[in-house]
Amino acid sequence: MDITGRILAVDYGEKNIGLAYCDELGLTVQPMPSIPNIGTANFLKRLKAVVHTLGIREIVLGIPLKMDGTQGDAALRMGKLMGALQGSLKIPVFGVDERLSTVEAMELWRGMNKKQQKKYRTVDSFAAAFILERHLKEN
Repeated sequence: MDITGRILAVDYGEKNIGLAYCDELGLTVQPMPSIPNIGTANFLKRLKAVVHTLGIREIVLGIPLKMDGTQGDAALRMGKLMGALQGSLKIPVFGVDERLSTVEAMELWRGMNKKQQKKYRTVDSFAAAFILERHLKEN
């Protein structure tokens, strides 16, 4: 497996999409400003630009499993999105359990000042950062 390049995490929500990436060695994770979810075509266009600009080699997508670890409708929708991303971007896309990532992100968000919050737009990119950190620890 090619180990050069960055990994991008996506926390896909109905209103906003959180993004975070790591350095080429997988040591540091950086949240990016979230993007409004205004449709799949717009999302794919913006994601392609990020992948190209940052040299992304792999994407991890948060999969919203139920607390008991089973898949519900939301997880099945993310499975379909994974396939669309893989086909469109031509790089590996992996699903990562995102349970409690939003709770962790909200704790961090509440500790930030308004200027910091404005920089990232929403809490979603911090959730993506926790998803990416989980992926890096497990691999």
